[in-house]
Amino acid sequence: MRWAALKHRRALGALVVIAALLVAGRLALNPFVARHTRDVLDSLKGYRGSFDSVGVSLYRLSYTIDGLKLVQVPTPPGGSEKRPFFYAKRIRIALHWRDLIHKHELVATAELEGPKLNLIAGNSKESSQTRIADPELGEKIKRLAPLAVDRIELKRAGIAFTDDTSRGSPSIWLHDLDATLENVATRVGLTHGEPTTLAASGTLQKTGQVSVFVTTDPLAKKLGFSGRASVQHLALSDVGNFLVKKLEVAPEKGSIDLFAEFDAHDGVISGGVKPIFKDVDVKPAKGGVMPQLKAWIADAALHIFSDRVPGRNATAAVIPMEGTVAGPKPQLWPAIWGVLRNAFVAGIKSGFSNLPAGKPAEKGVLPQARSQPRKRG
Repeated sequence: MRWAALKHRRALGALVVIAALLVAGRLALNPFVARHTRDVLDSLKGYRGSFDSVGVSLYRLSYTIDGLKLVQVPTPPGGSEKRPFFYAKRIRIALHWRDLIHKHELVATAELEGPKLNLIAGNSKESSQTRIADPELGEKIKRLAPLAVDRIELKRAGIAFTDDTSRGSPSIWLHDLDATLENVATRVGLTHGEPTTLAASGTLQKTGQVSVFVTTDPLAKKLGFSGRASVQHLALSDVGNFLVKKLEVAPEKGSIDLFAEFDAHDGVISGGVKPIFKDVDVKPAKGGVMPQLKAWIADAALHIFSDRVPGRNATAAVIPMEGTVAGPKPQLWPAIWGVLRNAFVAGIKSGFSNLPAGKPAEKGVLPQARSQPRKRG
């Protein structure tokens, strides 16, 4: 009995010693980590970086930074501390215990809580906040925790695009975005023969339900990716300000579903986007004969080419997507983002402007896209 009690006290004492060492190690490391974080942020060109706090956990083998903020310098008129280029409530990078013990590899998972990207279009390059000012931004950020990250999780992320060139500065807001990026290989040995996959879902404006799935091989010699995306139940009133600028018409009612498929190989992008308009009525956005004529044509076409589903007026057409990835060293994720953004804009704009002369057969998005006549210059 006494032996058991003595053994218990020794075990408890050992745990206390280990806990004390962990606390002492953390207290000793935190100032070093904070200084390292400041040095990395100070090395960024075109941004002023700041954070609320950083810390390390020896128990979880993790690095955490709270309140990371990147403000573009010089700050454009629409940008500010309240609308920084990038902000994250918390970023945690933690090692995989199993890979460390069994494979002796330093492989980590990155979790981003509440990250937000603010993109602002201005009248000039200097007054815009839409591009990455430092071409080495990604590589420099990796220095915060130089580990091989093979999984990235985004929780409640947001992307806001504001057009300061238009009256009222209309904006498009993708929010409550949850995304997982799997098998983010930084070297061949980590791929295990599997592609990198991105799966994401969120809300566009107030009503649109967004879903995205992309596969790619980031270690391939030439840029290549494929995927699909959709926006469903988006009320056209949510994007009315953008329609006014692009088409001089404003929706009175209705919604839109967008379905896109895309594929890129050897720098060539192909695919199709299919917008489905439901119960749409439009009106002229401003006075004059031409805006009224555009509104009448769009409204008439939407009703003429309705699919006549009982209880619903819907219009479906497929707009082909084609293009190339420009630049001597094209970057994968900016290219994918560009395809998704263009698919959304093209789907809405072309759905109003270039309605087909009939209803295409239901053959799937890509076959229909290839069968559509191509728009000429």
